[in-house]
Amino acid sequence: MTASITAGLIDTLHQAARAAGEILYEGYQAEGSIDFECKGSSDFVTHYDRAAEHAIIETIRRAHPDVGFLGEETGATPAGDSDLTVIIDPLDGTNNFLHRVPHFSVSIAVRKGEALTHGVVYQPLLDEMLWAIRGQGAYQGSQRISVLPARPLTEMLVGTCLPYHEKGDCAMSQRQLSSLMPRVAGIRSPGSAALEIAYTGLGRFDAFWSQGARLDLWDIAAGIVIAREAGCKVTDLSCNPNPAEWNSVLVAKPEQHDKLLRILSK
Repeated sequence: MTASITAGLIDTLHQAARAAGEILYEGYQAEGSIDFECKGSSDFVTHYDRAAEHAIIETIRRAHPDVGFLGEETGATPAGDSDLTVIIDPLDGTNNFLHRVPHFSVSIAVRKGEALTHGVVYQPLLDEMLWAIRGQGAYQGSQRISVLPARPLTEMLVGTCLPYHEKGDCAMSQRQLSSLMPRVAGIRSPGSAALEIAYTGLGRFDAFWSQGARLDLWDIAAGIVIAREAGCKVTDLSCNPNPAEWNSVLVAKPEQHDKLLRILSK
């Protein structure tokens, strides 16, 4: 990654996230029900998902024309003379958006080879930008996120994504919930994995895990960079080092990560 690309890339990602966020904000505030299509069981897409992804790609392409893209709605676009791929979830939390639950996000990550290097998660209703560059820390707006000490297990608030109608392994999630519920202070499933993983880095959650739900790379990539740069340990539940191949994820402070892994793997 050249110095010139590195210097301008995070600013471009911020611009792209805000461009997408404006589209989502307008859609959320519009009167009447939001039209949608079903891509599959419990898998919805709206005009706003597609418009937001288009805005992200066009904003980044103008500044960095050679990068590749992997988008939830547009699929894979090969890179030109670049080893960078931008991974996009233009609206993480579509079901919340459809029901006007104010918890969704724009998620943009960059991958160099197999290494995730940049992550941006933007909550347009709060105008909150969470971001990180590998090796350079994690930030909430212009403020660097402090690495916080881990809470005891009995004080931890844990986020998760749960499976639902014809999507995921409900029995597995039920077993994991049964193992974890008696040991922690609370479990929440708000519905935007990118945001909840980033929130774990910020300290709003003490941990995040998911295995029964089906999470794709664009759901988790940006959050992984932010959480790691904020001092969290991020793995899957089988120690596979490549996030592109994960079917589970666990995010927590290092002091509690292995304890949670043992509980969830029983």
